[in-house]
Amino acid sequence: MDIMVNGEDIALEIGSAESVGEVLARVDELLEKAGSIIVGLSLDGKPLDADSFQTERDRPAAEVGRVEIVAESAAAVRAKALSTLLDLLALAREAAMENRNENWTSLQGSAQELEEAFSGLFSADELSFVRDLATLLDKAAAAAPDERLRADIALRCEGLEIFARERLSEIENPAAEMRKAALLYRSQAGELAELPVLLQTGKDERAMKAILLFIETFNKVIRLLPELKRRGFDTETLKIEGLALSEFYAAFNVVLRELAQSFEDRDAVRIGDLVEYEVAPRMASFFASIEEALGTP
Repeated sequence: MDIMVNGEDIALEIGSAESVGEVLARVDELLEKAGSIIVGLSLDGKPLDADSFQTERDRPAAEVGRVEIVAESAAAVRAKALSTLLDLLALAREAAMENRNENWTSLQGSAQELEEAFSGLFSADELSFVRDLATLLDKAAAAAPDERLRADIALRCEGLEIFARERLSEIENPAAEMRKAALLYRSQAGELAELPVLLQTGKDERAMKAILLFIETFNKVIRLLPELKRRGFDTETLKIEGLALSEFYAAFNVVLRELAQSFEDRDAVRIGDLVEYEVAPRMASFFASIEEALGTP
């Protein structure tokens, strides 16, 4: 069996008893490690879809002469998924705002297909948003939506468009998004410093908002680092407070777990100490190091 990926032969030792499915599973694993996803497949010139693959998977690999695979980077496929989501959101929002006699069943079906097709690529929060959209569109498909439901659909779509554009930008321009994350953190650093006072004075909602914003900023950083690495950014030599990135994360995670426990215990004094002496300096050092490495925009 000869195996080609995007027109290039790959060397893979194939056991005499292996099936087509077993060989392809190994190829898929190799591609996944390289950050790619199989998007097209043919055996001896015959294209396979999900259904026909089921009939071929148990076939002995020795019976197949050539396997041709089309693969794309996971980032590119995910970008396509987000672009498709944006198109769907625009259609649903416009239909709701203009009160058009839209085929809501078709829109709902598109949302469901998007969820099923890209569920493995969407993060948990992205997938939950797609499911929420599908639920709203399902209500609209069940009966002509009234003014309240149309307003809810339009508002939800508008919010999701902002969210999806940000996630798409993280893939297309991770350096710019990392700089935005740095600015966002600096804008909230003062509020974080006020956490003990907020808790002591019963302003729990503001305190929780500050913590959630910090968590979202930190999660954004986690999402961006692999995208920067994919674009050639050298994360291996990056040093933060003299530590390699993996060492910095390991030490910082200990602090974050302690902060979470202190917040749960409502230990305002400990929260204040952690934010002032641990969280704030580490985050400042991280962004200083990353911005220096990124250089001038």
